[in-house]
Amino acid sequence: MKIDHWQSTDDAFLLNMDDTELLNRWSTLHAADLEPEPTGDLLAAWRLFHNGYFAEAAQAAIDLGDEGTPVLLRAVVAYTDYVCEDEDKCTELLEQAYQQAEDQDSDDVNHQFTTALAMGRYSQSISITKALAKGLGGKVKNRLSAVLNAEPKHAEAHLAMAMYHAEIIDKVGATLGGLTYGAKAKTAYQHIEKALELCPNAINLIEAGNAILLLKGDGGMDEATDLYRQAAAVEPLDSLQAMDVDFAASQLDD
Repeated sequence: MKIDHWQSTDDAFLLNMDDTELLNRWSTLHAADLEPEPTGDLLAAWRLFHNGYFAEAAQAAIDLGDEGTPVLLRAVVAYTDYVCEDEDKCTELLEQAYQQAEDQDSDDVNHQFTTALAMGRYSQSISITKALAKGLGGKVKNRLSAVLNAEPKHAEAHLAMAMYHAEIIDKVGATLGGLTYGAKAKTAYQHIEKALELCPNAINLIEAGNAILLLKGDGGMDEATDLYRQAAAVEPLDSLQAMDVDFAASQLDD
């Protein structure tokens, strides 16, 4: 995967944490995915990511090979979520990222999770209906199930699983979604509750709000707005969290 011609992150979101400061924040920054503390070149790649230098983090991750894949996929997802404005380019990057990760043989929990995350974002970019037709829904669900079996306290995986159920129900309906894909609103709510119990960080609060809107439509607006309000009040610890908080605040302005 080639990293070239990426747009720059807004300077307002760039940080200058050194290794010591990053490691002091590590357990809180990674409470949602339980990523172990890195060392050496892997720590350097993560530092670039957390400071908001997504292109540089992605390149450093590529240079590390399989070990760097979770950093690479995190960087691609962050870049396509908040920086890149070219939708076709975003789709291309997400497809390349998850396919590269699929080709690697790794049982690492966050390798599996970030692969599912990038695959899910790619699915959203081409439409959930098209993604289901391509068989991506089952792939995402299987990887998330494997993550939660290995690490039941992986808060992000719980939220991603909630989104899996919610998006399918939203697109094909509760009856067909349940019969064909095993998607259930009750299961989505259970995963939302568990995710927020484990780690109510900004992105989990935002995604919980998004899932509730998919499940309830306009009837979930007050609940989703409350979750966005909570997300907007979070004190960010890195560049991406600052972008999450800024996004949540923007939703309250609409």
